[in-house]
Parts: sequence; C-alpha cells; structure tokens
Amino acid sequence: MTMREEFDKNGFDLLRYAAALSVMFLHYSSYTMILADGLSALGAEAMDGTRRLALLFPGVVILFAMSGFLISASFERAGSRKVFFERRILRMYPELWICTIVNLAVVCFLVPELLDGSLFLWIATQIVGIANTPECLKSFGTGSVNGALWTVFTEMQLYIVLGIFYPGLKKMKTGHWTVLLIMFAAVNLACGEMAQNLDGIIPKLIERMFLPYALWFFIGVFCYQKRQSVLPVLKKACLPMLVVYLAVKYAGLKLPGYYTDILTGTVLPFVVIGGGYCLPSVRLRTDLSYGIFLYHWIILNILVHYDLINKLQWPLGVALFLTGSVTAAAVSGRLGKALQNLLRITGNSQCR
Repeated sequence: MTMREEFDKNGFDLLRYAAALSVMFLHYSSYTMILADGLSALGAEAMDGTRRLALLFPGVVILFAMSGFLISASFERAGSRKVFFERRILRMYPELWICTIVNLAVVCFLVPELLDGSLFLWIATQIVGIANTPECLKSFGTGSVNGALWTVFTEMQLYIVLGIFYPGLKKMKTGHWTVLLIMFAAVNLACGEMAQNLDGIIPKLIERMFLPYALWFFIGVFCYQKRQSVLPVLKKACLPMLVVYLAVKYAGLKLPGYYTDILTGTVLPFVVIGGGYCLPSVRLRTDLSYGIFLYHWIILNILVHYDLINKLQWPLGVALFLTGSVTAAAVSGRLGKALQNLLRITGNSQCR
C-alpha cells in the first residue's frame, strides 16, 4: 500500500457527520429543555442525555481538529496559495450564499411585519460569513437568525492563517510545534478568562476571532505535518486516551478554557485524529455535513416560531428537525455544486 493510500484509509467521513450531528442536536436539545412546557419524563431524560453527549464530544472541536489535518493535505495538493484559496472559497461560500437566500425567504414569509432596514446590513455580513442578527429579528424564533454561522467565518480566518504560514510550518521541528501549541493553549485559557470577566465588545470580538479556537485546528495541522511518526502512535493510543478523557470528564473536575475546557481542547483533537484511522474506512459519495451545519438553525427557528416543540411529541419533533435539516442540506448541496461549477467556468473564461 502506498503512503497516499494509507493516508486516505480513514473514517473521517463518519466523524464529519458525527460533528455536524453533535452541533445540531446540542442546539435542539438545549432549546427543547428551555421552551418545552409539558415534556415527558422520558423526553426530558432523552434531551438531557443528548445535550450531555454533545457537550462531552463538542462538534466544533471535532470539526476544527479534522479541518486542520485535512486542509493541510488540501494545501499541498493545491500546489499554490492562489489555488488553495480559490478552492476554499468555492467550497465554503456558494452554499453559504444559497443558505442566506433561503434564510431571507423564510423570514420574509414568516415574519414580514418585523423586517426593516437593518436587514440590509445582515445580508452584507452573511455574504462573507459573519454571524449577525438584525435588531428587527431579535424576537423571531430563537432570537438568532443563524446561531451556528460564527464557525464559518472563524474557519475562513484559520484557512487564511494556514495559507499564509504553511510553508514555514512545514519546516518546524517537533519542539517548535510543542511551543506553538502550548502558546495556543495559553491563548485559549486567556480568552476564557477575559470572556468571563470582561463586559462590552471584548467578549464579542473574542468570539469572532480565530485565536481561541486555533489550538484545536493547529493540533490537526501538527498531526498532518508529523503524520509518519504521529499517526502510528495515535492509532495505538486512541483508546487509552479516550478512556482517560472520559474518566476525567466524569470525575466532574471544573477546568478552565474558552468554549470548552482545556482538557477537551487538547486531548479530544488527538483522539479525533487517531480515531479517524481506527474507524472503518468509509467513503461517502455525498457530503451533507456542511449543509446540515448551515441549515439546522433555520429549521430550529421554524420549529420554535410555530411552537412545534410543544405541539408535537418529542420523537416527532426530533424526526422533523433531522429530516428538515438533511433535506435542506441535500437540495442546497446540489445547488451549491451547480453554483461552484458556474463560478469555475466564469473564472476560467475571464482568465483566458
């Protein structure tokens, strides 16, 4: 087996869906526990268990760790910064723009009486992926137009940083990487302290910057850069690391950190990369994980707007949420592919 075949033999497609489902059901279970009036004992237990599981394995941490690993490989395949950035833009933005149009259509149909001029600023921010809820829609649904969107803008920042510094990162020795990751861990802890103790715009800026999340992403980059020596170790150590991770988590220790505790931020990314090579090598022809990530909040807002969390039995609510998110992702994925191809054809014709 060649090195390339060995590298491709992983279960990251499965983990990508696991991350998307973790994020979406964290949001659904959290809002169900807040908004549901007559949730049965079984329903309350199911939602609480779902939320606990999603917090135990945060989808955003999984996503960023895998992204750092796989996007490093993507940069090397691209061969140049220009091609790398073009591919990243075409991967992220066409489907985001379609999602923005869908979201706009939803609010125009459901709550036209709430809309005002602040909607134009919202549209402008969505074009580049900046999470923002216009004042006129603060009372709609969950109070956030698309609460998961902040990760898209953060991801793009990390892509830019990687694209700029990747040639230098390739030359770094393991000792240098250790120092860099310790620095990112310190930044994560510092951001956690500032977000907890400061008021005003600073916590919002921290939330929108890549720095608090860089630790998870660059652990993935490190694992790719040192894959020949790191991956065999991680494959063997994955299960013991997972056991230790779960033991510490269930011990109930209160550890600091931004978004999640520092144990999760440092151990889980390594477990994810190692686990990707312990899982069955499954290749899924269609990747709906990004679309699920984009659309689940829109579906959640619709459910909250019509109070279906209370009107439906909780299994039906879960089924409707999942079905709506997956269906929207599937349709959007096809439209996104068509828009990507159109932009490629337009770009190539302009180059000629």
